[in-house]
Amino acid sequence: FEALKQQAFLLHKHFFEAKKQFVCRHEGGESMLQLAQRIYNLLDELGKEADKTYMLVAHNGIARVVCSYFHDMTNEEYASYGVKNCSLTRFDFD
Repeated sequence: FEALKQQAFLLHKHFFEAKKQFVCRHEGGESMLQLAQRIYNLLDELGKEADKTYMLVAHNGIARVVCSYFHDMTNEEYASYGVKNCSLTRFDFD
């Protein structure tokens, strides 16, 4: 089914490129920049309570933003970042 492979490639390519468009609102939703602001605000609040441990369960879009909060990333690293299904990633507030 070559057509399915080509379609999947085009969808994947479009999706990868869309992740680099930080200020564009996709189909009326929030932009990557707005998403990052929302998640960064949450992490700022969680970081105020250093004596607590939190577990966040999220898909790759949110995981990517969380990683960028704790680590400097290039645009390419940000766009290609992902976690495996059911994996655990630990981040510590300093």
